[in-house]
Amino acid sequence: MPKVVDHEQRRRELAEAVWRIVRRDGIDHASVRAVAAESGWSSGSLRHYFPTQDALLGFAMELAYRRFIARLATIDTSAGNREVLRSFAHEMLAMDDDRRVEAAVLLSFLPRAMVEPSLHELERIGTRELYGEIARVLVAAQEAGELRNGVVPMKAARRFIVLIDGLNIHHGLGPDELTVADMVEAVDEQLDRLFVQGL
Repeated sequence: MPKVVDHEQRRRELAEAVWRIVRRDGIDHASVRAVAAESGWSSGSLRHYFPTQDALLGFAMELAYRRFIARLATIDTSAGNREVLRSFAHEMLAMDDDRRVEAAVLLSFLPRAMVEPSLHELERIGTRELYGEIARVLVAAQEAGELRNGVVPMKAARRFIVLIDGLNIHHGLGPDELTVADMVEAVDEQLDRLFVQGL
């Protein structure tokens, strides 16, 4: 009986090999040959799934976004809209080794996505999905009378992601200068600007 191959699992394994290389050596080193060596595959086998480096990088970036969105979906919403957004931020911030690696890998894709159209499109899709998740909570908060006057949910959602990306970049570059506690405080200050106090 022929062996059943889980092609999606094999694609995920290759994406994880990309993440390891990007984290260890930088995105410029994530060539098809390097990923094949990292994963123990031949270059020919890898090209069966991803014919080009950009196709491989694109899938690795898309999977990172998908995993992240899936984690956001597991957050307990019973604590209220402000706490949901706070939990969203804590999932995105580089607050431990796993999240630090995840943030570093996703941020590493951004310069490449600025110049490679296929990666740019995937990055925009992933980021817009994040905007949408955050805006959805902000709309619910607005309907409940929890937001300050003048807050525009989608605009606030975009700025929230910009804040988190900036915190992750500067924490990654200087974790002793911008600590985890500093990042948490910055998020809380931003939430104070969005939400009416005492509700």
